[in-house]
Amino acid sequence: MERRREPELLDGERLDERELEDSLREVWFVNRYLGGNPVLFRHLRSILDGADRKAGPVRVLDVATGIADVPLALQAWGSRRRLDLSLVGIDLHPQMVAVARKRTAERPGIVIEQADARSLPYPDGSFDAAICNLALHHLDEPGAVQLLRELTRVTRRGWVVADLERRPAAYWSARLLARLVWRNPLTRHDGPLSVQRAFTRPEAEAIVREAGVPAVVHRHFPFRLAVVSHG
Repeated sequence: MERRREPELLDGERLDERELEDSLREVWFVNRYLGGNPVLFRHLRSILDGADRKAGPVRVLDVATGIADVPLALQAWGSRRRLDLSLVGIDLHPQMVAVARKRTAERPGIVIEQADARSLPYPDGSFDAAICNLALHHLDEPGAVQLLRELTRVTRRGWVVADLERRPAAYWSARLLARLVWRNPLTRHDGPLSVQRAFTRPEAEAIVREAGVPAVVHRHFPFRLAVVSHG
């Protein structure tokens, strides 16, 4: 499958807020129950293993946070493990930022900011770890290279970039979900296209080499890639 490059509907400048939230909730449901979140949290746990809990909150950056589903889940995840997390979620899309701020307004420990993943507005080593979920396929190759370099720059212990893997079976699975499960028009359009825009494992490994960062690309069931750096 050749990689498609046309933008998704979610990349549009102005979206219906209700449709936006409903679409991302559908994506979150699939991510939670079809392997996305376990992959993300498993690698984050390995990165944070041995972190000095007496030194204050563990700072984690969530890049391309969307409507802040991941920070909210991470806060609960950290609480179950008695891990004090200070979470910063960033997104470039102003509507995403507005919705994320509304959803986290009563959650101390989560800060939402507008920023570009390719040029993070933070000093070197500002965070213990960083994560980026289902956003790599929204970037072209130079943008993906810059993302990995920026994550390496702002973290001390490491980072995880989790995304879809472009494979025919993944595409047809997304088509099936769009036909039988998803009801939101944004999701039904963007879900299959997201797979077509995603990178293959060799392409992701080429991006890591171009970025010159210490990272390994892992393949996970079903149709997931995780680019992981342990600093």
